[in-house]
Amino acid sequence: MGINELYPDVYSLENHIDLQYKLGDEIKSSCQILCFVNDNPQKGILNEMMWAHYADNHRGICLEIDSEKFIQENEEQLMEYAFEPVTYGAHAQLIFWGNRNLGKDDNIKSFVKKEYKQLFLRKSIYWEHENEKRLLIFNALQKYLSIKESLVGVYMGLSMPYSYRPSMDNLVNETHTKIYDLVYQSNTIEAWQRDKNDFRPVIGRGK
Repeated sequence: MGINELYPDVYSLENHIDLQYKLGDEIKSSCQILCFVNDNPQKGILNEMMWAHYADNHRGICLEIDSEKFIQENEEQLMEYAFEPVTYGAHAQLIFWGNRNLGKDDNIKSFVKKEYKQLFLRKSIYWEHENEKRLLIFNALQKYLSIKESLVGVYMGLSMPYSYRPSMDNLVNETHTKIYDLVYQSNTIEAWQRDKNDFRPVIGRGK
């Protein structure tokens, strides 16, 4: 199907390129994406490059989520989804195809469900250090998912201000969520578990 068939009411030679971009935007916005770091084979909190790129260079936090519990906790929200690792390398060149018996929205939905791996689960090889895994929710935009039962760990960045810690602790259910402070020693990051509401500096608590 050509762009003129997808947008028959507004198509003209003058806006042909603009409508190509519009189609791309509609394909992107047809899928809600949540990004995670896969803890296999190495725990994400040990990846220094991830802290440099995200969480304001150790001023924020990292949340550890049990993926199986997360899916179970949100099963009513996840009617059509994929939860798969990102692959790294060259992109295949995709050509949009469609069925003239279907409308534009149904054609986009069909295309996305067939080609989602190339559309949403492929990144440049330069990002392979992220070991990323993505949850894709098809045709279910702006759904808010719960982590109340699946949040198993909260890791405080090396430079996270101590003044934020009481507020963070108040939000943690200590029955199934552990709290960790990060320390840097022997040229690597280590995670030291601490008790809730223990706000002593790491150096004063020991391991």
